[in-house]
Amino acid sequence: MNDTPFSLVPQALLRREKQILWLSLGLLLPAMLWQLGVQPLFLEEPRRIMIALEMAENGNGWAPTELGDFYYKKPPVFNWILLASSWLCGGYSEFAFRLPTVLSTLLLTFLVFLLGRRYVGERFGAFSALLFLTGGGILLYFSTLAEIDLFYSLVTFASFATFFHYYQIRQYWAAFLLTYTLGAIGTLTKGPPSVLFLGLTIFAWLAWKRDLKRLFSLAHLTGAALYLGLLGGYLYIYSHYNSLSNYFPGLWGQSSEMTILERSFGQLLRHLVNFPLDTIKDLMPAGLLLVFCLRRDFWKVARQNDLIVFALITFAVNIPAYWLSPGARQRYIYMLYPMLLYVFVYFQQAADAKKWMHQWLRITLGVVIGALTLAPLAINFVPDLDFMPFRLPLSLGFTAVMGAVFYVYWRKPGLALPLLILSMIIARILFDATVLPQRAHDSGALREKQLAAEILKLSAGSPLYMYGEGRISFTSTVYIGLMRGKALRRRRDIEPGVCYLAETQLLAGRSDYETLLTFEYNRLPHALVRIK
Repeated sequence: MNDTPFSLVPQALLRREKQILWLSLGLLLPAMLWQLGVQPLFLEEPRRIMIALEMAENGNGWAPTELGDFYYKKPPVFNWILLASSWLCGGYSEFAFRLPTVLSTLLLTFLVFLLGRRYVGERFGAFSALLFLTGGGILLYFSTLAEIDLFYSLVTFASFATFFHYYQIRQYWAAFLLTYTLGAIGTLTKGPPSVLFLGLTIFAWLAWKRDLKRLFSLAHLTGAALYLGLLGGYLYIYSHYNSLSNYFPGLWGQSSEMTILERSFGQLLRHLVNFPLDTIKDLMPAGLLLVFCLRRDFWKVARQNDLIVFALITFAVNIPAYWLSPGARQRYIYMLYPMLLYVFVYFQQAADAKKWMHQWLRITLGVVIGALTLAPLAINFVPDLDFMPFRLPLSLGFTAVMGAVFYVYWRKPGLALPLLILSMIIARILFDATVLPQRAHDSGALREKQLAAEILKLSAGSPLYMYGEGRISFTSTVYIGLMRGKALRRRRDIEPGVCYLAETQLLAGRSDYETLLTFEYNRLPHALVRIK
């Protein structure tokens, strides 16, 4: 197969395209780092950080705990990353915890570019990478959080890219040793999903290449042995702290929670319909390029390039596990997004793509750029932003900048795609200037952080624990640990002079305590009490 199919448009970027993309890249790092640490920790961020804090406090980086109990749902690698980032940044902070996500996103984008440029061309690699980065779900949401998914996607996509590249150049030892090493890192980051990603991708590609005998080669067997050795080494160390008979059921339980085994048939049907639609929506605006795949000779054209075939096969063999699992979310398949975008961009750049499709895309992207031009004006009418005294000049400034972008589009509609990328990065800067400060000013996470401060104030001078099997929000829990410099732990016995956070019903029938504070969590009454 040819590495550079003749059916694609010339791959050298035009001068003005390069100028726009370089401007976009110049704005990218400030856009992703500005205000990164402003909003309080929320969603799954506090849990990841809480576990990392306990690991550091325990002096044990092998057996994660949550509130002092062994935690089985995720292996420890991402916790190591959070602690390393905090050390490099000089201490615990929201910025330090979120920095690995930003770096993972940028590195993943760079890998998408390198692989695309190597096996198709510069234009293909650049647009595949930047359209991945500027997808709304990633750029405006998950790249702002200390979540595990983008780091895990980096490791997993790197294993795909490594296997494909070294297999193509017939360096099979590098292909299997590096791929299985990355697979082991992925497994020690998120557990069972990496086993599927690794096994299905390698088997499917070798089957397509009619090279299944390669599975029995010394290079592959050595790679598999290395993978098992790395996992076995970790499990051996872990077994010194906790029984493996507890570890494996706990680890499997996390993965099985989202499958059809734990959900109703109705949930499965809704998921079968919604999951592909939500995926395309999450890819927007790049999802608009799907229209270029609507052609009768789709497979005939696709198979002219090995990277596109690999992308299709990798996506096809890995997506069913998520499509058939009602609990799956789009962030679980971020490592597969580049595979879709490789296909979308490949067909969008086909020299014989229908003219009406290009015309439709230019008009649609113009509408998007136009909407982004007017969007800054809307912040003047959002009540939640009333605390911002500079809203009007801010909105006018961003409208003027976006107006200049729209003017260039109006004069040169052929530049719609690079201008869209620039517009999305400008939109991220506006997001940084408005939404992130708003969350810091008034949000559920802020109130949970304030609750943590109040709990510490009222319990000052007394030991503080979580009582029994109860819990409060992860945000309050992690901020209690961060503010007092000691992680909150669970305690199941009662001791005089000790403060406890407890669900009120767990204290029913007791009269030997003083209530210091009452609050709600999950619509259930909770209290901070001190035992007399």
